[in-house]
Amino acid sequence: MNRLTAALLLSAIAAPIGACDSDAPDVDDRAYYIATSDDCPRWRCGYNTSEINGKSLQELNLDGEANADGVELVGFLPPAGLLLNYTLDTKGDALVARGGLLGKKTLSGPALVGGALLLKVDGLVVPVLIAGYEDVASWADGGAPVPAYALVYADLQDPLLERSVCKGTLVDPLQASVVILAGDRYDLDAKTVSAGNDGWFTLACAGSAAAKMALLGYGPNADVDGQDDPPTPAQRQATLKMITADYCGGGHSYTADGTPLRWENAAGTVTDADADPSDLEAIWSANGALCLDTPRVVDPAEVACSLPSCADLTLGDGEWATYVVAD
Repeated sequence: MNRLTAALLLSAIAAPIGACDSDAPDVDDRAYYIATSDDCPRWRCGYNTSEINGKSLQELNLDGEANADGVELVGFLPPAGLLLNYTLDTKGDALVARGGLLGKKTLSGPALVGGALLLKVDGLVVPVLIAGYEDVASWADGGAPVPAYALVYADLQDPLLERSVCKGTLVDPLQASVVILAGDRYDLDAKTVSAGNDGWFTLACAGSAAAKMALLGYGPNADVDGQDDPPTPAQRQATLKMITADYCGGGHSYTADGTPLRWENAAGTVTDADADPSDLEAIWSANGALCLDTPRVVDPAEVACSLPSCADLTLGDGEWATYVVAD
């Protein structure tokens, strides 16, 4: 099966989708759920890493450089009926395809649905279909909607079996989507941010820490009313530390599935009127927690580092404040 035939086969078995949260429960917008929970919408829980046939799809390079698992982006097939001379690119934290008859046309948003990323995996070229697009409402006040893409591919062992690139719990692969973070690379073990990586983009699945970071208005190209520039790498790293409960800053996460949390940031773009100061968990910086009162899950004695009480600190001393949610 050649590349075009494979992509058209995927196009035939996958239909475009819109937003998929219509049946989700009415969960408090400011409550953070760490991982899989029956009561949790898909953008708050359910997914971790992205992969293709067992190889990491956490990041890709637009110039064809292989990622850490050897996966290469080698081309782009536009939706059926368009010329084949399109090249994948990013604009802000969104995918675009540039080309057309005179090379001046740009495809973006829903116009990309039906197109396919051509990825080289273990020597084989695998088309990954853009099967759906949606604008996900930002969790930040004044934040622009975040573009998201449902990406599916045909299983190498069973070409008629459609799989999402996102590993998760939902049966329908079109329910899983990724957001794009252009220019940033993330060490998910250390919970650190490497910025300014031209040509690289991260694919963050719904429910992952990096996707939550983007929805909170902390993507590398975030557009939030009242902010002249996107958050700095240090601010983004503080957000990853906060989401993953990396108190000590070394990458260890003190979290458990289904644990709710409240949060607010120093810039005032993410607030929570119901946050109770007596339920303060921690104040956060790029190095982890500046202080710790009540861990969200574990006993304080289980935390491997010694952190002071938050009695003498305020939100202004860090990037985020988090609050535990009482049972």
